Amino acid sequence: MNTTDLSRLPVYAEAEVVVCGGGTAGAFAAIASAREGRDTLLIEQFGALGGTATVGLTTPLMHSHIDGNPHCSYIYPLLQEKLLQMNGVNPEGNRFDPLLLGVALEQLCVESGVKLLYHTFIPEVVMENDAVSAVVIANKAGLSLVKGKIFIDATGDGDISVRAGAAYNKGNPETGKNQPISLRYIIDNVDFAALGEFFRETAERTGITRNASVGPREDEMYMDCCKSLPPTTLTAVFEEAIANGDLTLEDHLYWQAFGLRGRPGSIAFNCPEFFDRVDGTNPEDLTLAQINGKKAAIRQLAFYKKYFKGFEKAYIAEIAGMVGIRESREIVTDYVLTAEDIWLKRKFDDMFCQCNYPIDIHGVILQNRYLTETPDNERPWYDIPFRSMLVKGVENLFVTGRCMGAEFAAEASSRIQINARSSGEAAGIGAALALRDGVSIHEVNGASVREIMAAKGAEYAK
Repeated sequence: MNTTDLSRLPVYAEAEVVVCGGGTAGAFAAIASAREGRDTLLIEQFGALGGTATVGLTTPLMHSHIDGNPHCSYIYPLLQEKLLQMNGVNPEGNRFDPLLLGVALEQLCVESGVKLLYHTFIPEVVMENDAVSAVVIANKAGLSLVKGKIFIDATGDGDISVRAGAAYNKGNPETGKNQPISLRYIIDNVDFAALGEFFRETAERTGITRNASVGPREDEMYMDCCKSLPPTTLTAVFEEAIANGDLTLEDHLYWQAFGLRGRPGSIAFNCPEFFDRVDGTNPEDLTLAQINGKKAAIRQLAFYKKYFKGFEKAYIAEIAGMVGIRESREIVTDYVLTAEDIWLKRKFDDMFCQCNYPIDIHGVILQNRYLTETPDNERPWYDIPFRSMLVKGVENLFVTGRCMGAEFAAEASSRIQINARSSGEAAGIGAALALRDGVSIHEVNGASVREIMAAKGAEYAK
């Protein structure tokens, strides 16, 4: 169908601000826009908010690597308060229950006046000149339109931006390949006391005490055994299982697990990870990840039961309904964050977020480059500018989250959840300012957006 045909579809809804995608960035964008008094509609493909963090089971929340870990968000403490009441997050705010995070985000949206539309896809957009006038939605009611004044692309892959004609980059510029993808799972009914004893016995036998610990709280459990990194307490166990045919080499290439707040005996696994067929915009690659990921989860559970203590009565409680995508499209925006910006810790007048997370490029060999020995160590972080969310060439479209304007290597640092949250919040406030002043989003003062965020309680490093 061409644009003219699409514009003849029935109108399902209209809103001042239409947020496309209810993941980490989209939920924060909708909450921020609604709290600025704007009529806001959020469209989400699943039946829950939080995206990768909730449906994708991606825990924990990564640290910004800035002293004090400023979240650059005023919505963050509101969310933290709700989750603490549910016992769904630890006091530090980094280990959370994915299910309860989705519930808390939904409650914040409803309380803020956001209109939610679940189980709905967005296959196309309608353009008028250089602006998006509507998005086409597909759900059980059929095809229809949602009209809006300002749109926020929070799809994770820049779907709305691409359909609006935006340019984008994709994959490692040296190889054209995207970062590896994952399908996470959760195992319940693990005996943590027995697991801790197994860690101690294995460390005594191997002489390696690294990346295998059980703390006094359930969320402090951690284990890691990635083949390309220095040996850990569990490396010899993995090598034995591979030699016996109980694991594959791929199982060992990237393997990591964390305890979950509020769930004694539960472990969230940040694996299996896949290194081929990793295009997050290719439905066949996504389907293969689901099929092969479930097969790997079953194989890995059998491995734990055979080689570890504490898993005798354990079972798989959940497998992610959403494939974990680290990188797909990076949309071309008014300013594209570069690797040089990150290494040199550049600052921007229109900054909305600060970060010092390493350039974290997954692969058969992990590249985790910490950003320490670089200039400007008195303020050891880089800024993310407001302009990196303004889709170039489109008058009324923000792009948030991991697919905002950034080079491949820069995205490998900026993609973490706390940055996605901040980007959504800044886009929601920016949309409200554009509507208030009757201007294009490209004319909004990014410094003013940050000032509003800070005035409402967002914390920034000095």
